Amino acid sequence: MLRVVQFFLGLTRPMQDADGMACFTVRTTAGRIALNEILRNIRRTILLVDLDGSFWDPVRWPRTPLVLCQIPRLFSRLGRSRLFMMAYLTGRASEQLRSFGMLVRGVVAWCQFGAERWQAGRQVDLVPVPPGLATAISALDGTTYSVERKTHAVAVHWTAADDDVAVGQLLARQQSLAEEHRLAYHPGNLVVELSPLGMSKKVSAACFARQFLPAEVIEGFVRGFDPVEQEVYEQIWASLEASGSEFVPSLQSPYFIFVGDSAPDLGVFLLFDYLRGLGIPVLKVAVKGHKPLEDLADIVVDGPAGALQFVRELELHTAPWWLRFLRRSLGHAA
Repeated sequence: MLRVVQFFLGLTRPMQDADGMACFTVRTTAGRIALNEILRNIRRTILLVDLDGSFWDPVRWPRTPLVLCQIPRLFSRLGRSRLFMMAYLTGRASEQLRSFGMLVRGVVAWCQFGAERWQAGRQVDLVPVPPGLATAISALDGTTYSVERKTHAVAVHWTAADDDVAVGQLLARQQSLAEEHRLAYHPGNLVVELSPLGMSKKVSAACFARQFLPAEVIEGFVRGFDPVEQEVYEQIWASLEASGSEFVPSLQSPYFIFVGDSAPDLGVFLLFDYLRGLGIPVLKVAVKGHKPLEDLADIVVDGPAGALQFVRELELHTAPWWLRFLRRSLGHAA
């Protein structure tokens, strides 16, 4: 009987770690309001996450990241939970995610910054391959850095131990290649990416959110795009419509959470700020390390371990009441 009483009392508690101490601090009033709304309306909540740098550390050799085996299991559970949707917005290609075991049941993956979309075993290209990409990749032959070749993009990785001057020269060269071959230039966390011109997480996140919101709501944000971004936005949406991928189950008054770690994720935070201004509950979670992102965040977590802890805590609130009771009775938070 005592366990039952403790459980129902615990339903009102904030997210906490096993020792009863808050495992993160919501730094903004708007974030606290949004979190309370989200936890009360978990069935209407969409969790969108970045992967590299957010849930595992960046690596020089991109084929061998340290992806903890519990991460795909956790995300699959979330994708099949009371959460409305679990989705990735990542620079990784879908084939890379498959090799990491990250393409799991219940998850939707927007890959290569939104150039391709994967769901339930079906992969759809949302924009054409940029004509100058092959030439830009060829120009990287012989580099001492790790080159990650993808269908719609190319990324070059380095480590924190590499010489700052050499990295600066690499970034200048990548920017020059982007300008020469009409590609977008995206510096990130120990990586720089060249992708289709106009493609960014800001643009693809706007298309992602449009699936759940009236088109006129998103159009206010899209009006701030430059002409190239506008063209890519329309390409993505047309591809979604043509493939039927834009269809999602009906959802009234969606709630959004995004977890990111670096400069490419700033565009998603800007979209969320716009949606918040319209009264839509959103929560912005930044992984510590990129100050411009931290400055806009509601919650800042300490590294991939902090992001993983946040999602584990969120999962607790998505579980049926009886499963939450069992987990708390056994002393587990996830």
